[in-house]
Amino acid sequence: MHHGLYPPGAPKKKHAAAQADMIDALLSWAGVTRVTSMVDVGCGIGGSSRHVARAWPGSKAIGFTLSPVQAARANALTAADPSVAGRCRYEVGDALDMPFPDAGADLAWSLESGEHMPDKARFVGELARVTRPGGTVIIATWCHRDLEAGEAALKPKEQKLLAVS
Repeated sequence: MHHGLYPPGAPKKKHAAAQADMIDALLSWAGVTRVTSMVDVGCGIGGSSRHVARAWPGSKAIGFTLSPVQAARANALTAADPSVAGRCRYEVGDALDMPFPDAGADLAWSLESGEHMPDKARFVGELARVTRPGGTVIIATWCHRDLEAGEAALKPKEQKLLAVS
């Protein structure tokens, strides 16, 4: 489950609305004005790519996850939603070696999954490989947490998780 966007002082909202707001804010921040093809890397159950596909009717998306359970759930949710059925599909695939063609997408998207990639340089390289020239790569990932009183840095285990490779 992705976190949402909860601006300070904004009225309270349901989590699903905050998640959609986060997706929209990231797309706006990156200057995305049109999507025809998207790859959702670390897609979970496909919420981000279905949201993007709803925003741009006619666009297509493919998502990759390591979890067969997540891929099956994403495909079931997509099949049940007539606004995206037939335009989004989800597969089991490795983000470090995606079964996706070079320059096959105008948007490569990875929300809150990059922190789990064991080889971050290879991960970013794969995102760049599948994105067409002039396309957009958006990576939003956990990079830090609030330090507790008396802490000067992340714990060694946390630093290792965020290491480049």
